[in-house]
Amino acid sequence: MLRITVLIENVTHGPLTCEHGLSLYLEYQGRAWLLDTGTSGAFVRNADALGLDLAAVEGAVLSHGHDDHAGGLPAFFARNTRAKVYARPAARGEYARDTADPAARPAGVDPALFERFEDRFDLADGPRTIAPGMHLVPDGVEHEQSLAVETERGLVVMNSCCHAGADVIVADLLEHFPGQKVYALVGGFHLVGKHGMGSLGKEPEVVTALSRRLTGELGVAEVHTGHCTGRPAFTLMEEASPGQIFHLNTGDVLVFP
Repeated sequence: MLRITVLIENVTHGPLTCEHGLSLYLEYQGRAWLLDTGTSGAFVRNADALGLDLAAVEGAVLSHGHDDHAGGLPAFFARNTRAKVYARPAARGEYARDTADPAARPAGVDPALFERFEDRFDLADGPRTIAPGMHLVPDGVEHEQSLAVETERGLVVMNSCCHAGADVIVADLLEHFPGQKVYALVGGFHLVGKHGMGSLGKEPEVVTALSRRLTGELGVAEVHTGHCTGRPAFTLMEEASPGQIFHLNTGDVLVFP
């Protein structure tokens, strides 16, 4: 069984802290894992409030090299002295922020983080298995990777921003794992516009087509999305694929047998 707890996301409906970012706590085959750490250390406070032990985490995955996913790593390292962080080598690169604000700071991970905690990073590229049933698969964006976890219902795929395109990523994974299906896709889809979370970065018909392809042609039964998807795009997807599109919120728990 795979149990996913959303430690941090852009939205919360309860007392937990939220911020622009994403962090997921995974429990699988008796082990604890972490996917991303949000922008700050706020996910640590949420983990404490939920009774989740970050010191017990055996490994962490950095989905890509942006600070709203790696910003909480120092706080994680302060709580956990042993877990490796699996990232692609290009996660060390410098990346511009996708915004209309010309004064916005770069979006990449602070280079000093890799130097200070060099022994905590496992920077290898290419598809690899990090534990039985848990696989990292890179996509066409040089610093991005998906975490695919095997369950009884099929693969549960986590990719925090899907910069390469959510449908492209799923299609590639179906080729990489012949004979398997992607049961669920969890993460953001980078559909928000340059003017904030309330804006739409794609034409409405493009978003609608994406939703229908994911849940139709590609056979994804459940799509759990939020973060950089944005509310306008989420609404369009929900209308296009009713009963299959679910919004991620801080504190949510997803269970896959």
